[in-house]
Amino acid sequence: MSGREWSSPEAGQVLKQYSVPDWPLLATYLISEASAQKSSRWCNYISALPRQPYSLLYWTRAELDRYLEASQIRQRAIERVTDVIGTYNDLRLRIFSKYPDIFPEEVFNMETFRWSFGILFSRLVRLPSMDGKVALVPWADMLNHSCEVETFLDYDKSSQGVVFTTDRAYQPGEQVFISYGKKSNGELLLSYGFVPKEGTNPSDLVELPLSLKKSDRCYKEKLEALKKHGLSASQCYPIQITGWPLELMAYAYLAVSPPSMSKQFDEIAAAASNKSTIKKDLRYPDIEEKALQFILDSCESSISKYSKFLQASGSMDLDVTSPKQLNRRVFLKQLAVDLCTSEQRILFRAEYILRRRLRDMRSGELRALRIFDGLRNIFK
Repeated sequence: MSGREWSSPEAGQVLKQYSVPDWPLLATYLISEASAQKSSRWCNYISALPRQPYSLLYWTRAELDRYLEASQIRQRAIERVTDVIGTYNDLRLRIFSKYPDIFPEEVFNMETFRWSFGILFSRLVRLPSMDGKVALVPWADMLNHSCEVETFLDYDKSSQGVVFTTDRAYQPGEQVFISYGKKSNGELLLSYGFVPKEGTNPSDLVELPLSLKKSDRCYKEKLEALKKHGLSASQCYPIQITGWPLELMAYAYLAVSPPSMSKQFDEIAAAASNKSTIKKDLRYPDIEEKALQFILDSCESSISKYSKFLQASGSMDLDVTSPKQLNRRVFLKQLAVDLCTSEQRILFRAEYILRRRLRDMRSGELRALRIFDGLRNIFK
């Protein structure tokens, strides 16, 4: 994006000189054009943008802690807020403070950056035909998402424009939908500020936290093996309604493996890392039951957190006197309840599958023991 495309050409030239990456460059451009008002060629588009995007960037830390305490999306939201603050502080120190006439603080500040990043998170599109380049596509970015469609915006070389081809016929006056990508309900809330109706999103998932036990005699050796492959003592793995990845099972194997398996710690830790190119479906029959029980315990621990939040949510926020504040809290709480309900549903499904598998394994073992005892009696 050269200086010529900016209403303030000097701003564009300075950012180009400092080789500012795409995201902060676009965020600064959006603020610059918004401040130019009528003289910006994007004036009509910018005036139609929401003043406060429906992004988790606008939830306070207290709101994130209160409403998303059971979901791993809370941690992702905190990291995102920290990244935005860090990006702004970096630009302010390296560039804005050196050119106060071009980047005055009353225009380029933390509040305007929160707004511009909120717009980018909720409206930026990746264009597959341009090697995944990111772009704001005015007006087209106002189409709403549906989990039932698969069409997306893309760059068309022949017309040299961004095109959108529908995947079904629409009636006149009917709302046209687009796909924002195969994102979980948590990711949709994180970037776009909404949660689809329960059961409508085939890409939905929940992040299940797993941790090594500090009391494990091999804790140090296991942690070293994990660190070698870019993992830590606590990891999150995605669970979908259809199942979970091989990496999660490998982590569970490592967590329950006895000291006698220490020579295999490295191999198991490698399989637990998604950086590993070879997808190894490791099987350790001797500890499989323990590994499944370990995942089940983690599932049940997460389910209890969701249950606790959902039970408490009924009486939340009735102590607020301001109607505006009450409306906001009721709205945020409803989003959190919808997210937690959909994530808990996936965990309930995983819990059911795990219990059934463990029951089958244990009844198989009992059957085998009974046969063995029967044989012993014959040969007495």
